[in-house]
Amino acid sequence: MLPPWTIIARYLKYRPIWDDLCDQCGRCCFMREVDEDGDVIIDYAAPCEFLDVETRRCSIYKNRFDTCTQCNRVTLRHALFADHLPEGCAYARLFRER
Repeated sequence: MLPPWTIIARYLKYRPIWDDLCDQCGRCCFMREVDEDGDVIIDYAAPCEFLDVETRRCSIYKNRFDTCTQCNRVTLRHALFADHLPEGCAYARLFRER
């Protein structure tokens, strides 16, 4: 993990354009649940109703938080620790690099 001061500096740098960091891969747009061991299980057969599975783009991206109750903003905590974000996620790459 990066040193805390590096994480904070990057977050402050990218915070004004936070949503623009998303590369819209769509991999976080599948139904998830946490099992009894605390592991995140992603059901790639169950995409969000607003995800276009061919383009991997959200059909309501600009209004996703108001329209979809399952959609949550990716925070710095998610970028650092969330199991449901793939390693290729732009947020994960930026904050988890070694």
